[in-house]
Amino acid sequence: MSILALTVLVFFLSIIFTYTNGFQDGSSVAAGAIASRALSRLQAILLVAACEFLGALFGGSAVSHTIQSITNWPHTPSLLPVLASGLFAAILWNYITKLCRFPSSSTHALVGGIIGAVYAGSGGWQHIVWGDPDHVLHSTGIWKVVFSLFLSPLIGFAAGYACLIVTLLFLMRASTRANKGLKKLQIFSTAVLAFAHGANDTQKAMGILVLTLNAGGYMIGDDIPLWVRLLTGTAMAVGIASLAPGIVKRVGLGIYRLRPLHGFVTEFSSAAVVLIGSITGGPVSASQVIASAVMGIGTAQRKKGVHWLVARDMLIAWFLTIPCSAFLAYALHIGIFRWLNELLRVSANP
Repeated sequence: MSILALTVLVFFLSIIFTYTNGFQDGSSVAAGAIASRALSRLQAILLVAACEFLGALFGGSAVSHTIQSITNWPHTPSLLPVLASGLFAAILWNYITKLCRFPSSSTHALVGGIIGAVYAGSGGWQHIVWGDPDHVLHSTGIWKVVFSLFLSPLIGFAAGYACLIVTLLFLMRASTRANKGLKKLQIFSTAVLAFAHGANDTQKAMGILVLTLNAGGYMIGDDIPLWVRLLTGTAMAVGIASLAPGIVKRVGLGIYRLRPLHGFVTEFSSAAVVLIGSITGGPVSASQVIASAVMGIGTAQRKKGVHWLVARDMLIAWFLTIPCSAFLAYALHIGIFRWLNELLRVSANP
């Protein structure tokens, strides 16, 4: 198999992964506005898709650089089957969790897939960059990804809890008419959250595509070409159009019944956390942050109203994602994609 064919394969898988990210995490982004009836399903899809696309174009490159830094595999064609294995595993896991109606993390799936594929391809951990865990704010490699993924839901919970308390203080004497104003504010907060998600999550695929172009010998460096941004932004927007109703229902109604006040606070607090992640290069999971913010809001207002069994199932899915996607990637690479590497070697040395 030629280098060009493998490069095209990885690009195809990256676009499919971004599409699955769109219906997986994008469903969580739109859930608050749909559940509180601030926007219809069609309105939410159009608004979220447009803002996700803008996030891909103008969201910076910090998260992409973090994704590129988790492996020190040489930028040679041998990296291409590894990336293909990791992406294929992440795509499979996203479809499995969609069928199970679990808003699991596409970021977890991708990171787990890359770890499992790199281990399978090298036979050890030598090409995994673990990084420095000594300083949380300045961590690198896998540690930076782990800190971002596991701290962001805790911050999301605290942000949702605190924001609801503050908002309730401001609205102590407000009448039910305030709901109309809150629904209008949700249009803005949903747009900001969608932009933040687009900025953070599309960069994960962009990081893989930059590695692919380097490995194939088509570019040098870690800058993201404009056409890569346009490609991933379009794939994310198309994925948004395929919202998963089961995930929307779980996040918007299954954890805690969201009304206009709760929807606005969820989106506002989640957007702040995800935007900070994008600026600092932390690849956070929007679905985790949003679900955690909903739990924080429910705890702040009426702890008994939170469906903790649903929350428990989601937590289980979150913790299973990295090891399961890593195992899938390992199995796929050993069973399928390593043969592509052998074909690549044969074609390079006839």
